[in-house]
Amino acid sequence: MKLLALTTLSSLCLAHVALGQQPLAATKAKTSAPVTAVATEQPGAADEFHKMLARSNGAWTGQATMTFSPDAPPMTSTSTLINHMAMGGLYQVSEITYVIMGKPITGIRVTGYDANKKIFTRAMIQDGGNGVAMEGPWDAASKTMTFRYQQMNNATGKAADMKEVYTIVDANTEVLEIYRVDPQTGQESKILHVKWTRNQ
Repeated sequence: MKLLALTTLSSLCLAHVALGQQPLAATKAKTSAPVTAVATEQPGAADEFHKMLARSNGAWTGQATMTFSPDAPPMTSTSTLINHMAMGGLYQVSEITYVIMGKPITGIRVTGYDANKKIFTRAMIQDGGNGVAMEGPWDAASKTMTFRYQQMNNATGKAADMKEVYTIVDANTEVLEIYRVDPQTGQESKILHVKWTRNQ
């Protein structure tokens, strides 16, 4: 059961590069431009979203609750999150550490904003898991980014439909929720809830 839980979690909390990736050869010419040139080409409407990401810079502590199956008791964990901006302020890089059943798990998450598509992009890689890439819209009313994606389950070898909702509650509180979609019923069940509190 412990191995299944770790495998599931390792498949859960991963990091996101935009889904519309192109082969390296196709993008090589584009990457030769200086970062400052890329930044100045971003439409002004994107500036506020980059500033919003930058406002989360610093260290955070998370209280996580994980539910792997309806008949299993929830598991809890304390986690750490450290955010900083990179690439001329265009991307938020997050270092995340969880301790599950005494085992530390470290992940790197990258979040950006695609000004052309008007959506957020997110990617995550983590110890012992497959990388995940996703993109999704911002809802100003609820202050949430909502990402839908597929994620490979290491235990079954099959891809599962997933949803991540990230809420900016206030300047010192953010919430991460991850849902799995049941392939038979289409119903979503929450499998991870993390409340992040900024370290003072």
